[in-house]
Amino acid sequence: MKRIAISLLCFIVCALSVSAQHKFDPEKFRAELHRYIVAEAQLTPAEEKKFFPLYDEMRDKQRALHKKTRAIRKQNPTSESACRSAIVQRDNLEVQMREIERTYHQKFFKVLPATKVYQILVAEEKFQKRTFKRLKNK
Repeated sequence: MKRIAISLLCFIVCALSVSAQHKFDPEKFRAELHRYIVAEAQLTPAEEKKFFPLYDEMRDKQRALHKKTRAIRKQNPTSESACRSAIVQRDNLEVQMREIERTYHQKFFKVLPATKVYQILVAEEKFQKRTFKRLKNK
């Protein structure tokens, strides 16, 4: 009985240490994304200073909408009207997300040439694909 309890305790400790190693660190993710964008779009330090405050502001606003979208996805509506309401809410959030992007793209054009903004958008997409692929392989 003692051996079973000790084995179980060791298993729990190992499982907790493994899960702690794979916790998502948003600041680390943001820093990696920034470095990747700087390298891929070849941003100068002056461009970085102008661009990243706007970029981070946009992402923060989008993150708030993602939270709302996740909350709606977790719902389990059963009636026709509740399902319709959930769909309309999700659609509205997606439109708001695109409006935020459009607004901030216009702001980006004020601090960077369009070629750099385009390179940033491509770099961001590459980074996300690479990150998801890396997480999938773990």
